[in-house]
Amino acid sequence: MNNLNDSFLKLEQYCRENNYKGYSLYDSHLSNIPFEKFGSNISFIINQINKRSPINFRKIINVKKEYNPKGMGLFLNSYLIQKELGNPLEIKHLDKSIDFFFNWLESNFSKGYSGYCWGYNYPWPKKDGSIVKPFYPTSVVTGFNIRSIFKYYLMTNDKRAIKIIKKAKDFILNDIPFIENKRGICFSYTTTKQDITINANLLAGEILAYSDYVENKNSNINTIKKILDFTTSYQNKNGSWYYSYDIKTKKPKIQIDFHQGYVLESIKRICKFSEITISDYKNIINNGLSFYYNNQFSKEGYSFWRIPSKWPVDIHNQSQGIITFSNFKSFNPKYLDFSKKIANWTITNMQNKIKGNFYYQKWPIITNKVSYMRWNQGWMMVAISTLMKNILKK
Repeated sequence: MNNLNDSFLKLEQYCRENNYKGYSLYDSHLSNIPFEKFGSNISFIINQINKRSPINFRKIINVKKEYNPKGMGLFLNSYLIQKELGNPLEIKHLDKSIDFFFNWLESNFSKGYSGYCWGYNYPWPKKDGSIVKPFYPTSVVTGFNIRSIFKYYLMTNDKRAIKIIKKAKDFILNDIPFIENKRGICFSYTTTKQDITINANLLAGEILAYSDYVENKNSNINTIKKILDFTTSYQNKNGSWYYSYDIKTKKPKIQIDFHQGYVLESIKRICKFSEITISDYKNIINNGLSFYYNNQFSKEGYSFWRIPSKWPVDIHNQSQGIITFSNFKSFNPKYLDFSKKIANWTITNMQNKIKGNFYYQKWPIITNKVSYMRWNQGWMMVAISTLMKNILKK
């Protein structure tokens, strides 16, 4: 535990000293240089270079550090876990930090929709030539933030949290398009078009489950069951899930990475906070965990990039492995031990020993040390806190 404690305190100090503001993977178009005017191809390429380069060009192109709404939810979650544990690290500003992040999320949601929702803080050029506007809300960012706000509600019983959760449900039901077929229901990633993105659908399901919980109702139980039916029907025979499917051709985007952990965790959370029995999904979960454990990580504790590609080791793959395996310790005791192994490898190989921040990606020879506040630091704050909780709470 001492290794985890020291790592968390260094990381927490780094984030606090930077006022929780930082760079994001796709933030090139926060620059005052109008890249989009050079054409959609140039705009997209600049964004990809900015994301992938181990040299951080953001100061050169005048990209400022900002709050990332999803990152703010992650920080709230991590501090809440520390509070839940009784503040074992004696963080003096813990209550003040919790209040700050909750109040920020309450005030800084995306306006013009049916309820509370959030998106990323930067314009995002896509491969098709379009640009997603800053703060354009998604079911994914909203889902993660509501997960943290729901935890805040459980710990405080604050009625403001109930209002936010109920209004986030309205955003999902009124603004997010969905498809319904014999497989079940799938809510989309964004408000503009139907799509099949597995983890986005489950995060919508989490919001519906949390809303039913705080209202002490089962208004959305049938929809939630259909969301789970849809998701489980797309599990591959080997236990994995692909990231998404083309809405017309149903051809999969064969991307297997940290989203495997997302899917497993969401299923568990939905069952825990609804009247759906998790035992009905035990075989599905065990198959998913087995694939995750046997195929997506080395036995030393570093993750593979996207099956079958092994490199680079990505900090988000690492953090989600820590979270998922520790949270599923009741399914098999080896998962908690493996979560510790992932954490130890990550702290040893991907944390700055002086500043405390975590690096983005590690290759066999080169390490990309760009310090992303949400992708690297926010997720590792949650990961270490989650592992601490599962070690300390029997």
